[in-house]
Amino acid sequence: MNDQYPSRSEKRLKRKKTNRILNTAIVVVIILIILVAFSIFSGGNDDETSKKTSDEPKTSQHETASVNNKDKQESKQEKHTKKEKKEKKKEEKKEKVIVEQGGGPNVEETIKDPNWEPVATQQSGEHVSSFDTNSVDWKEKVKALSYATGIPEDSMTVWFISGQGPDKAIGTVSPKGRKDDAYRVYIEWVDGKGWKPVQVEKLMHNDKG
Repeated sequence: MNDQYPSRSEKRLKRKKTNRILNTAIVVVIILIILVAFSIFSGGNDDETSKKTSDEPKTSQHETASVNNKDKQESKQEKHTKKEKKEKKKEEKKEKVIVEQGGGPNVEETIKDPNWEPVATQQSGEHVSSFDTNSVDWKEKVKALSYATGIPEDSMTVWFISGQGPDKAIGTVSPKGRKDDAYRVYIEWVDGKGWKPVQVEKLMHNDKG
């Protein structure tokens, strides 16, 4: 009877052994849970750090781009302001155009503009006034007449050009198709610079047409 059934002390030992195994298993499971949790949190922090690090250059690049754009805009604005000031100064320096009624027979009004400048020349060396319609000098005379009257060359009829000494000339022009809307223009040669308008007379009628 005693050989078939374990004694009370044997049962107690067996129960202790089972409890020890269970306790050990529980401890192992807890340790594994702690390790897994640590691994997860540690990995998350690394990702966050990595993301933060990777975002920093982007932020820096964005800030740099913003600064560069701001500098460009300021530079552009500064150039625009300088240009405006320069143009304003130029306008202030301009002298008033003198317009007088009459001025001679057949003259409706006389115009003198102190701001007229010589028309750029291609000629060099000693200047010789030419009335050959194919010459450079003639073409530059026509440009000066166009410049003085404001009539485009391709819309202007040249009725007459004559010399008034070696360095002066006078021409009569009108818009094409409007011969009685005529102007008499006085020009003079400026060495190294070209023909410069001196005076424009608005005629009552075209005395050369």
